[in-house]
Amino acid sequence: MILQESPRVKHFGIQRKPLPLEPTILVREANRRRSSLSVGNSSEIFYGRLEFNDGLAADVPAKMPQADKAHEFMMSRTYSSPGNFDCSIGRPMRLAEIFVAAEHALKKTISNPDLQKILSSVENFEQKYMELTKGAADNYHHSWWKRYGVVLDGEIAAVCFKRGNFDLAAKSYEKVCALYAGEGWEDLLAEVLPNLAECQKSLNDEAGYLLSCVRLLSLDKGLFLSKERQAFQSEVVSLAHNEMTNHVPLDVSSLITFSGNPGPPMALCDGDTGILSVTVWSGFPDDITLDSLTLTLMATYNADEGGKLRNSNATVLKPGRNTITFPLPPQKPGSYVLGVLTGHIGQLTFRSHSFSKGGPADSDDFMSYEKPTRPILKVFKPRPLADLSASISSALLINETQWIGIIAQPINYSLKGAVLHIDTGPGLMIEESHSIEMESYKKAGQGSVGMANSGDATKDSSAAAKDCSPAADKHFEQLCLVNGKIEFPDWAGDVSSILWIPIRAIDDKLARRSS
Repeated sequence: MILQESPRVKHFGIQRKPLPLEPTILVREANRRRSSLSVGNSSEIFYGRLEFNDGLAADVPAKMPQADKAHEFMMSRTYSSPGNFDCSIGRPMRLAEIFVAAEHALKKTISNPDLQKILSSVENFEQKYMELTKGAADNYHHSWWKRYGVVLDGEIAAVCFKRGNFDLAAKSYEKVCALYAGEGWEDLLAEVLPNLAECQKSLNDEAGYLLSCVRLLSLDKGLFLSKERQAFQSEVVSLAHNEMTNHVPLDVSSLITFSGNPGPPMALCDGDTGILSVTVWSGFPDDITLDSLTLTLMATYNADEGGKLRNSNATVLKPGRNTITFPLPPQKPGSYVLGVLTGHIGQLTFRSHSFSKGGPADSDDFMSYEKPTRPILKVFKPRPLADLSASISSALLINETQWIGIIAQPINYSLKGAVLHIDTGPGLMIEESHSIEMESYKKAGQGSVGMANSGDATKDSSAAAKDCSPAADKHFEQLCLVNGKIEFPDWAGDVSSILWIPIRAIDDKLARRSS
């Protein structure tokens, strides 16, 4: 009666083919024995007895004509395979007939009135079944045969779930799911985890229900249809944007992983800012919007946390590989590895501490539980980042506008976005009527270059100074002085350049153009 009940629709709209009701081994064995008996022990046929399923006896009416029985008695014994029933007793028995025969035999062999009462209705049977199963499970647990006890806990959970006793069902299902997950039995886990999720939703257990949805999404993709996995994600997003009573952080380490990009670690100096790029893999079936993201850096030389990088903008994670950038504030000198990724989906706070292998872009293997040892960031102690020198050494002419050439050379460091601060000091002033000029520069082969003053008394001397060792593919740009600062153009980040500044020396006591 229990097996033939119509199955209820599972939570999330999960579609499952019902398990086959016919125990095929029982059918084959019963008919094999029936076939053997039909020719090997004809007295059983004449008396209408049929033995099957290791001794289970069923009374079958003998309605065959006497002539046919005699004919069968003369036949030789034939051993038939389960799929080849070579007998003359008629067609093989069907499962329904075996059920009827078994029920008939049981009613005739059971003499205990309590047992007959137990088998009289589904409710009585379930009650006794629960008592026996609970006792057996407790004995297994007390005997440290935990796995056998947990399997019986699953039977108890199924009956409680069927009765609507979700509290007891959830407790038992949690034990079963823990066993299946620990053993890696994902096919079995996919059968019971939706039931646990439905119990948790009925009990208004938001944290447990969200975790079950994440665990369902983390299972092998082939265990559920695409629309079923989308239903899991919809439940997470819907609950995250509704009023939640308990704001418990949700661990999505099995669903969202992250790693640094391949290549050498990012190198900065003490006090520098930058942009850190991180690869994030998403196991969600559809795009999901993260309202905020925070990445923690861990210092390799101690257990202290480094800085927390925050991306306050809404980030859309696509299924698979994503590249996320974080503004990097100044960090203390040292090496840093990735720590923990946290964020928000609506009112839901999530965290992930799983690190990806950082494989190729087309790699589907995005899970790795080993903490990365390769640093993602190295911050060095303060050191000279650029060398500033003069282009030509010569005396200034009083009260005369002149070009001073300053050579800027990066020292294993990019000057992209650099700012040069200028303070002329007393007796000097920058001519704002002239623009400041910058051009690329190649160092002369014969040696280093010194301080640069180039008088503008004559055009020829100015031109000679400004064209001092220009690069073949020369860049040239006019810049503005704003509050004593000059911003370097992007092309000057990795090449040497000359900065030409119009300046005038002021002295009322000396004659104009005097040295």
